Amino acid sequence: MLAIMTGGFAVRLYALGRQSLWYDETVSAFLASKTAIDLVAHTARDIHPPGYYLSLHGWTMLVGSSPFSLTLFSVGFGLLLIPLTYSLARLLANEPVALWSAVLVAVSPYHLWYSQEVRMYTLGAALGVAAAYCLIKAVRQDRIQYWLGYALAAIGGLYTLYYFAFLLVAINSFIVVWLLLKRRMRRGFVVSNLYILIAYGIWIPTAYRQVTNPPVPPWRAFPRLTDVIIESWTALSLGQSVEPQHVWPILLLTLALACLGLVYFQMRTQRFPAGSFLLTYTFGPLLLMILISFAVPLYHVRYLFTYAAAFSIVLGAGLVWLSNRATVWSAVIVAALIVSASFYSIHQFHSDPQYRADDFRGAVEFIEQQWQPGDALMVNAGYVYPAFLTYADAWADLQTRRLVPYPLAENCCSTVLWQTGTVDGPAQLGWGDPQADFYAMESQATINALELLSQSFTRLWLLRAYDTVTDPDGLVRAWLAENAVPIEDQPFSGESNIRVQGFLFPSAVPQGTIIRLEDNIALSGSTLPQKPWTAGQTIPVKLWWTAIDTPSADYKASLKLWSPDAQLAAQGQDEWPGGTIHRATTWSPGETVYHPMDITLPPDLPAGQYWLNVELYHPETVQPLHRLDNGEAAITLGAVVVE
Repeated sequence: MLAIMTGGFAVRLYALGRQSLWYDETVSAFLASKTAIDLVAHTARDIHPPGYYLSLHGWTMLVGSSPFSLTLFSVGFGLLLIPLTYSLARLLANEPVALWSAVLVAVSPYHLWYSQEVRMYTLGAALGVAAAYCLIKAVRQDRIQYWLGYALAAIGGLYTLYYFAFLLVAINSFIVVWLLLKRRMRRGFVVSNLYILIAYGIWIPTAYRQVTNPPVPPWRAFPRLTDVIIESWTALSLGQSVEPQHVWPILLLTLALACLGLVYFQMRTQRFPAGSFLLTYTFGPLLLMILISFAVPLYHVRYLFTYAAAFSIVLGAGLVWLSNRATVWSAVIVAALIVSASFYSIHQFHSDPQYRADDFRGAVEFIEQQWQPGDALMVNAGYVYPAFLTYADAWADLQTRRLVPYPLAENCCSTVLWQTGTVDGPAQLGWGDPQADFYAMESQATINALELLSQSFTRLWLLRAYDTVTDPDGLVRAWLAENAVPIEDQPFSGESNIRVQGFLFPSAVPQGTIIRLEDNIALSGSTLPQKPWTAGQTIPVKLWWTAIDTPSADYKASLKLWSPDAQLAAQGQDEWPGGTIHRATTWSPGETVYHPMDITLPPDLPAGQYWLNVELYHPETVQPLHRLDNGEAAITLGAVVVE
């Protein structure tokens, strides 16, 4: 067991925290950062119970809230599933079955996937195995410590994940039938389940409202039944990082092995029908999900993981049947095939781009690099803001606000992340709570808000994620396409196709001298803050370029700071004046393009007066454009005084 645990830990620790957290994980990180009271209040407005988030909150107080630390919490319960599964298998069968089961859990790609995810699934699965173990011990021995253990694990599971209720319904139904067939009923069974209901009663009204009238927009449809069966069996056998058509021989092998496992349990002389119980444990909740999904779509393969440990026990029993009825080597060969296929799936999980998490980290970092004062920030599905906030380090005072109704400018005192709602969504979204993450916004109100936004800001940086759910007809996308100039469109990895888009709004050009350059370009305006600066500070500059006629080449802009003795003191990041998309050769005659830039002063820059210049140059020949009035290459923007 020590060797198995060590191997399982190594598998789960490898590449931990390397990927970005995806949306659901950033919600976990966001809620864990709140106070316990605010956390519970927020989950009451959402779709999950608070137990996992409270546990994660306590964990972060001990070890910190870095992505690695957050994921380590799931790793711990994923690792705990190995000895828990071992104990349940030994209770239901014997030591050989228990050891094989532990090996299969240790290397399972399905278990790896959720052990490396900052969500509640490994905690829920661990509590499920603990509840089943205590329940079986209790009905066999009728001792209070086992009834108490079952009740505590069940209560914890219900406060962790609503889908835990399907497991309790399945195993309790099985126990009721078994006890009735035995013509006996345990008082502890009734009392412990009554205690579970009482302990969970305080949350039942909230859970009922969340389940029957969810505050979120509909995002899931029930797939074909055959797809559900194939996807579920593939996940239980080899995880979610393989395609069934590529590994069908192994899937048939696990099917045959599971059948042998059930035969093994059936052939054993036992007081408790272990095989039937494990079958009910794994597939009873799945059946409930499928039946309910015909009315309200509930199925997703991630929820099946809560019941996956029992499946490994069935496979472990199949390996023992092979060892007893055939040869030990036949069991070893079959196990080697499954383990090899598991490591292939694990390799796919770590290396295949289609299994990468949505790269919110990269998306927010890209926005941080592009953003300048005066730019607006928006997420279009507004509830994605936890993903933005998780990785937003550039804005210490960042606030989140609904786009609709758009507030007056005087009510805004810091950088704002605007959140869109669901365009023409149902009225019950967020239950009308102004603090809810989900809300409906009427089409005309959305257009009015976007018009006000465009009048208040010069550029917009939009993080698009899941907006086909909140804006299925593309109202926001269409308005931006008609009323703004696209300057950036950067996709990021992950199955959700998240992307960052930049847009340019019309803006007034400050009065000043127009400086014409070669190739039909002029600097029609600029602003440079006139104040003393200190070494290490970043100086923001605003530029307005005008196309006299369409330029013949795409030029880049460069900011340079010069000392009085004509020495280069600092240089900014060279940029396309109109962004990656709206380059100079796409400018229309007479069009003015707003272009904010910045330059960071070196930390060891001596005090004194310097001069800040800007120039346009050809990116291939590196030849600058010259001024038509004096022939110089650089345009002096003004003096910079460093104290």
